Amino acid sequence: MCATNKVESSISSKLKSFMGANFYFLLLNLLIVFLFFSPFMVRSQALTGTTGYYNIPTAELYPDRSMFIGTNLLNREYKKWGRPTHDAMDFFITNSFLPFAEVSIRFTRMIGLDDYSSTVGDRMASVRLRVIDEGRYNPAILIGVHSFFTTLSSGAASHFNSTYLVATKNFKVNHVFENIGFTAGYGSDVLKASDYQFIGFFGGVKITPYHLKPVELIVEYDADKWNVGARITILKHIVLLGGLEGFDAFSGGVSYKFLLP
Repeated sequence: MCATNKVESSISSKLKSFMGANFYFLLLNLLIVFLFFSPFMVRSQALTGTTGYYNIPTAELYPDRSMFIGTNLLNREYKKWGRPTHDAMDFFITNSFLPFAEVSIRFTRMIGLDDYSSTVGDRMASVRLRVIDEGRYNPAILIGVHSFFTTLSSGAASHFNSTYLVATKNFKVNHVFENIGFTAGYGSDVLKASDYQFIGFFGGVKITPYHLKPVELIVEYDADKWNVGARITILKHIVLLGGLEGFDAFSGGVSYKFLLP
């Protein structure tokens, strides 16, 4: 019986690792197939599950009552939380319930880690408030707090934490780009946590090529490393995100967006 359990455990572990590794190839193939076949504008969630570029947050928000449900693969190479030997998957729900506010709930789970491990999963809540709308000459400005709630006063159970101020300005360059956006922000470790994101200066550029409204090309600095990514919308609702963290480690995911009644 013991030998049988060991065999079953080994098969299960290999299956989880196989699925995690092949997620990259599946997502990349979908990105290529749909790159030139969607006629709709794209703007959506970052790897964090909140509205942003590839990894960094922006001051952009979707219209009131917008809802996003999605998942991302987080590469082990640059993941500060949990064991460095395992990739992770996050699952998120994000809602813009007011014209100036966004809330997000995210659950992150290690791939291929035993269920009884103390680091198998992490829960995170985020709140983002836009204090200034984007105008003709001024950028939008937003304040965000990620992982602000923890059950331990020491902050040891808080992960992916960040408190930041960010500004975003978009421009249209006729016959060159449908849109080019610039984002710059600064994050602080003012709240106690086990690990952080976006601490210090971060920023990026987002380009929508002319006549390719569904596509966004992104280059950014997330306060730790440079990243490059791309995002595309399929049939108005399905959004694919993919890119290279640190220019060498793939992370990406898929989300579904819709309006609440």
